[in-house]
Amino acid sequence: MIKKLKLKFVLNNMLLVSVVLVAVFSTICLLNYAREETKLTDVLDKNIEEAKLSALPQLPSPPNDNGDVIYDASFTVLLNEKGEIITQMGNDISEESFRKAVSFAFGSDRERGTVFSQDLSFKKVQTVKGTLITFISREHLKEQMKDTVTQSILAAFVCLLMFLYISKRLADLSIAPIEEAWLQQKQFLADASHDLKTPITVILANQNIISSNKESTVASQMKWIESTNEEAVRMSELVNSMLELSKNEAVNENLKFGEVNVSEAVENAILQFEVVAFERNITIESGIQPSIVLRTHRATFSKVLEILFDNAIKYSNEGGKISVALYQSAKKVYFTINNGGECIKKEDIPHIFERFYRTNKERKVGGHGLGLALAKKKCDLLGIKISVDSNELDGTTFTLTAKTKNKI
Repeated sequence: MIKKLKLKFVLNNMLLVSVVLVAVFSTICLLNYAREETKLTDVLDKNIEEAKLSALPQLPSPPNDNGDVIYDASFTVLLNEKGEIITQMGNDISEESFRKAVSFAFGSDRERGTVFSQDLSFKKVQTVKGTLITFISREHLKEQMKDTVTQSILAAFVCLLMFLYISKRLADLSIAPIEEAWLQQKQFLADASHDLKTPITVILANQNIISSNKESTVASQMKWIESTNEEAVRMSELVNSMLELSKNEAVNENLKFGEVNVSEAVENAILQFEVVAFERNITIESGIQPSIVLRTHRATFSKVLEILFDNAIKYSNEGGKISVALYQSAKKVYFTINNGGECIKKEDIPHIFERFYRTNKERKVGGHGLGLALAKKKCDLLGIKISVDSNELDGTTFTLTAKTKNKI
């Protein structure tokens, strides 16, 4: 699919570029043709004037400030009213071609014209002595146009090759985010399928056990009922996370901001997760500066805290410690949450907030790779910067940075 998308991108670009190149070089050719035609016309006019003022000039005429232009087979004739040649000068073509050209020009009702069969341009005027006609070969024009067209084709070909390379590079750059997202979603589908398959399998197995013991009491079947409930909760969490992330990406939420005591919000989050931490023998230590107020959206900010606390507990070692801090410095407010579990690898840190990305590929820790991506999206909506630092000595620390002067 990605290859087809790149190919379509390149083909569309090349089609548009080809149309532009054809238009540009066609215009250049037409302008050159018009310029050469003007040169021919100027020389014809000069020869006619010379022939009218004196005896027939010896042709070809010198160039008229147009460069070293040589017009072969140039000649002038004077005809009587019957079309018979009175005199001529400068005939460098065969007698047959000469007669045909003179006959055509004399019989034409136009003052200027072209004898295409002999590649000659002519101009005629009526004088007291008769009809004066001067001819000039178009060979030089043909050679000029041949060179111009050849050069244009070569230039267009080189330009197409350059644009082909540029288009391929642009396709790679433009499709890269799409390809990355597609690969992430492909990986997510594999992860989500696994995560959904397990609870579904357990639920079906539990239901089969319960169904096969119809005479048993509810109390005796509680083990299977509780197991079914746990797996159903897991499925619900996964589906809800997917829906919430999708909603955040589909629309830019119009959040109604207000003055929020973030000190109280952090304390409430600590109380909310103390029980969960206690079950895993994890200690939560906090240092919260009181009465810090930000203009933000309380529910969204609380959701970010919930995700970060859940993540910290999930990745902390049993019996470990989580450190939480909230403080204000200058015109910024900082919130940090640190856990001493396994640190995040350096190669994983740039991708930690990407959708569907999981640092633990072996699934030793639960999760679906959506929580931090959702936290990042919500922080963007609030105008809060979220960052992460992780090393073996200090563990993993997530930091929220908010500017107090902004309406975040």
